[in-house]
Amino acid sequence: MWNVALLMVGLMVYSGGGGAAAAQQPAAEIWQAPVVHAAADVGQAHTGDNSSEGYGTLNGISLADTKRDIVRKLGTPARIEQDGLSGTTKLLYKDMEVGVRNGFTEYVHVKPSAESFQVEGQHIGMSTDHVRASLGKPYFKAEDGDVYLENHHALKVYIDRDTGEIEGVDLFFDYSE
Repeated sequence: MWNVALLMVGLMVYSGGGGAAAAQQPAAEIWQAPVVHAAADVGQAHTGDNSSEGYGTLNGISLADTKRDIVRKLGTPARIEQDGLSGTTKLLYKDMEVGVRNGFTEYVHVKPSAESFQVEGQHIGMSTDHVRASLGKPYFKAEDGDVYLENHHALKVYIDRDTGEIEGVDLFFDYSE
């Protein structure tokens, strides 16, 4: 994983991602490294013994959806924020946030204020008991939550290890390979 990060930084420097040359280029032409969300020691994703058939959608949003698709499915967001550093546009809804970058969904985040969430149309209550009954054993237990991997998609359930309360659920690409 560190090799990939170093390679990306090297490509940015080599391609003019910094210095005077970058200042002369229009902003739309500057290449940005992808945001990496996976842990280094996760290993390769595999088909596990989880109950769900995969993690292609979270609350009806897939990682292949465009901004237009998201607005069509969820309606107009309550707020839109730009993250200049990552180049991500955040579409903020009552109980969720969708990050769009380079025209497509980068991540989907369901806030703990939601009573439940949907994975591939399956409703799951916002409790660790409901999550484990629906999704099965996680592929990886991180310090801040449980990670489920399937078909290059990662579903992470953030859990407060002291209280057992869910702090959010994210869907994003698994870049660990």
